[in-house]
Amino acid sequence: METAIDPRRPPSRPGGGARNGGGRVIARSTAHRPERTCVGCRQAAPREQLVRLVREPAPDGVVPRVRVDPTGSAPGRGAWLHPDASCLDLALRRGGPARSFRGRVDTGLLARDLEAFEPTRTWNR
Repeated sequence: METAIDPRRPPSRPGGGARNGGGRVIARSTAHRPERTCVGCRQAAPREQLVRLVREPAPDGVVPRVRVDPTGSAPGRGAWLHPDASCLDLALRRGGPARSFRGRVDTGLLARDLEAFEPTRTWNR
């Protein structure tokens, strides 16, 4: 039984790994760490270093409230924030939550929610 050779694929190398010029196999990192962008400072960081914010559902005519998603898995659109008072201040001054949630949102209780989530930090602006 003869196998067909696909002319579009380069020939495979023995061992199957990527090689450098010296013929040694290069170890590839398989650990992928998802990154998200903070709505305050706009810096990318690993997801584990950020707090996820979600917009609560609200009836028509009521501005939806932003709250902390402690599990990081609530349904719907989310925004990410460094657990830092300066990033919270930047997010509120720059309108980061409104931009992330694509509309007006109530962030009035966000500092209190963050303090309950991370009680060892000072969140007062």
